[in-house]
Amino acid sequence: MIKRILGILIPLITCTALVAQETPIVNSGGYSKIIKGKEASFEKAVASHVGKWHGLDQWSTFAAIVMSGPRSGEYFMGTTNHYWKDYADRVTTKAHNDNWENLVYKHVEDQSGMMFLTKDSKASYNDRSAPMSEITWYYAKPGKRGKMVELLRKGAVAANSANYDGNYGVYRVVSGGKQNGILAIVTRMDSMADMAFTGPSNKEMWVNAYGEEVFNQAVKDWYDSFTKSQSEILRLIPEMTTPSN
Repeated sequence: MIKRILGILIPLITCTALVAQETPIVNSGGYSKIIKGKEASFEKAVASHVGKWHGLDQWSTFAAIVMSGPRSGEYFMGTTNHYWKDYADRVTTKAHNDNWENLVYKHVEDQSGMMFLTKDSKASYNDRSAPMSEITWYYAKPGKRGKMVELLRKGAVAANSANYDGNYGVYRVVSGGKQNGILAIVTRMDSMADMAFTGPSNKEMWVNAYGEEVFNQAVKDWYDSFTKSQSEILRLIPEMTTPSN
């Protein structure tokens, strides 16, 4: 009897684990440029919409203002921690869409369009929620994004070995964006004070884990993998965000 039960349970557990490993965490969002002078009215309108349609038991959403970089002053709005099936199952109502169109959209001058991003958990390290984030967007050369993720996964192992107290999340843009092959690295911050470097350095962690020769090759491979990068700091706006986010 025990063997029979184990014969049923072990394949079931294995299948469940495989599904969990292969099902990506999906985020989506985009940038909005607001008509000059309408920012305060826009924030109030989004807060009203979120309060009515995106509460704790509804589709979660978040909003952040861009504080640095070419998109300074724009807003990044989106949703996090879903599976692809969640998007397939989501049903919006005409009342919801009309509320957004009539109350919010009239403030928008331009939009980037929606991006969908999947999180690479093995390449991420201590990723968490926080009121601020620094995002670096990397524009990978054709066929090179996989190499970048491979290096980041090795970096996460090195960081763990060094008990690094920092954090970062690694996200692939799978649809949308200015080109194919975009990679985002997101560092969470409680305040601007977290921008200060506390160490250890990437070099120290890599050399301790793999040796200097491997580190030097990794640096060469990394900078050979993308054409440009762009960083920006975002500050979450709680009133425009689902409380659980």
